[in-house]
Amino acid sequence: MTRGPSVARGVGKAYEKLLSGKLRKEAPAWLHAMRSAPPADSLVREPTQFSTHGQLGFEKTDGEGNQGSRVHGTQIRRTLPKGCVAVSHKKGRLRTRGNRPPKIVFPEDSLRREFYKNHPFEKYRPRILMELTGETNQDWKQLTDGTGQVTGENVIRYQHYLMQDKGMTKEAAYAQATQEFYAFRAREDSERKTAQQEARFYGARMLEKPFSARMLRLEEREIHRSTKVFVARAQDQQIRDTTADSPPPNVQK
Repeated sequence: MTRGPSVARGVGKAYEKLLSGKLRKEAPAWLHAMRSAPPADSLVREPTQFSTHGQLGFEKTDGEGNQGSRVHGTQIRRTLPKGCVAVSHKKGRLRTRGNRPPKIVFPEDSLRREFYKNHPFEKYRPRILMELTGETNQDWKQLTDGTGQVTGENVIRYQHYLMQDKGMTKEAAYAQATQEFYAFRAREDSERKTAQQEARFYGARMLEKPFSARMLRLEEREIHRSTKVFVARAQDQQIRDTTADSPPPNVQK
C-alpha cells in the first residue's frame, strides 16, 4: 500500500485553483509563504514500487513449464545459482526499519564508563551541587575546579584534557588522573582523622546518628525490663514447685 502525496502540500495548489476559477477574490497572507517554503514530505519511509517485467538477468521467460510466477501474463522462471536453495520469506522479515534519530555520542562517555566500572562507589559519594561562580567554561588544567571537592566527573574531564591538549594516550591520561585522584582522597582522609583527634583532645564528643542511638537505648531498656520479668517468673515457679513437693501437715481429730 503506497501513501499519496502530503495533504499539506496540496493545500496551496487547491487554493490557487480556487483563485483561478474566481471562487475566491484575493489570496490570503499564508499563500505566498507556502509558495516560498512549501511543507516537507512525510518522514515515514515509503516502500519502493517497481516492476522488472522479466528484464533482469535471473529472470527468463518459459512458455512451456508451469513452474514460476506470472508477470503481466508472461511465465517467469527464476534460476538460482548453483548450490543455492530457494527460501520462502515471511511477511515479518520483509518489514522495513523505520527512521531513527542518530545516536548522540560524546568523547567523555567511554571515559566515564571505564572510570565508574573501576570505582563503582564514587557514584554514591555526596556532592555539592551549588555553583559558587556560575561559570560554565571550566579550565581543566588541574584536577580540582576550585570548589574544594573532587568527584569522578573531575577525573573524567581532566583525563579528557590530557588526551586532547597534552596529546597523551588514553591509558597514560587515565593513570595520571587517577594517581592525582588517589592522592587527593588520601589527603582528605588524613585531614578528617586529624580533625577528629584534635576535637577529642579538646573534649568534644563525637555525635552518633540520632536514630540509631535512640533505637539502641530503647532496645537496652526493653532487654532490662524483660530480664526482670523472667527472673520474677522463675522465682514464682520455684516457690510453687517447692510447695508442691512438701508433705501435707498432719490433721488431728
